Amino acid sequence: MKKLIVTIITGTLFSACIKEGAPKKFVPKFVVEGIIENGEVPVVKVMHNVPSNFVIDEKQLEAIIVRWASVKVSGGGEEEFLTLTRNDKVFPYLFYVGNSLKGKAGQKYKLEVKYNNDIFLSETEIPLHKPAIKGVSYEWLDPEKAQPAVNIDNANPEANYLLFAKLVTQPDFYPSAPRGIKAIDQAGKEFTVALTRSRSLLDSTSSSRYYAKGDEIAIKVSNVSASSYTLWSAVAQQGLQLSFLNYSSNFSGNIEGNAAGIWYGANASVDKLTIK
Repeated sequence: MKKLIVTIITGTLFSACIKEGAPKKFVPKFVVEGIIENGEVPVVKVMHNVPSNFVIDEKQLEAIIVRWASVKVSGGGEEEFLTLTRNDKVFPYLFYVGNSLKGKAGQKYKLEVKYNNDIFLSETEIPLHKPAIKGVSYEWLDPEKAQPAVNIDNANPEANYLLFAKLVTQPDFYPSAPRGIKAIDQAGKEFTVALTRSRSLLDSTSSSRYYAKGDEIAIKVSNVSASSYTLWSAVAQQGLQLSFLNYSSNFSGNIEGNAAGIWYGANASVDKLTIK
């Protein structure tokens, strides 16, 4: 595993504007980030947070990951304790994954995380509406910078869209329009969104916000509930990053207990294109 020195600061992965404010006293909390998608098993990350501008090396980065938690997801008459899984290509390296329980559209799901004497609870719902992608495309901004775009069927005015993209060889999708898009704000039967490139802390392939010739890209459009959309909008506005590792004290999310973060359901569609 490559050596890694990280200075954790807000705003490096998101382009949202952040207003300067008086520094606040750091309050240690747990950080929980979880998702359950239609047809997919739940994935939950549990960590400790760190204060702003805290410099940590790779060994310390791994140490803040909570690896001995009990993580349970239940809904629709099913429940499952998630299994701790390791993947050195993503952050965090260790996270909790389901095996048999898969999300169903229209169903509510409860999350319960136990760690020593701490208990964190949340509930979310997977929307019924599955986004319809009408097509994907790209344009050259200059000879070396290509920007992909996705055309979305705007059939459901109650939809709340989050957009993600990645190289097909990458394990995770990354936010491409962090604030998301509300269908009701778009005129017409369809709309097109240009996407920028984001990357994870561990991704050393490129620092560019754009793509290059030969890149194979997967684009995901997720429909989330109104409450989940509001939470993700708050994330984008504060420039949060690294799975909420370094978060504003103004943000708590929808996790009950001494924790911050988000547990959310999504109904997603994926399409692919190649930059030629």
